[in-house]
Amino acid sequence: MIRHVVALRLASDDVALCAQQALEIKERLEALLDVDPGIVALDVHFDLGLVEGHWPLILVSDFASLDALEAYQSHPRHRDVLAWMNSGVVSQRAVVDFDVDVDVD
Repeated sequence: MIRHVVALRLASDDVALCAQQALEIKERLEALLDVDPGIVALDVHFDLGLVEGHWPLILVSDFASLDALEAYQSHPRHRDVLAWMNSGVVSQRAVVDFDVDVDVD
């Protein structure tokens, strides 16, 4: 299984706007769960806000294979979400993809 982790930093300095945009990012990304049957899980989480400088939100998603990750990333609905985020909503993104061992009993 492939885990795809994306940390996002928002562009705005306005706290209320960032909170609204973070919720919208969560809704838009989690709505992509059905774009490919190879998506095992897709969740967006918010930082607790306890330490200044932490990135405010993170996407953690699991894919059955690299092909499923690639299908997700190239899907038109995913591309639309990326275009919206890149329109001034998100200022930085850090991404890590790695293999996850899955125990099957």
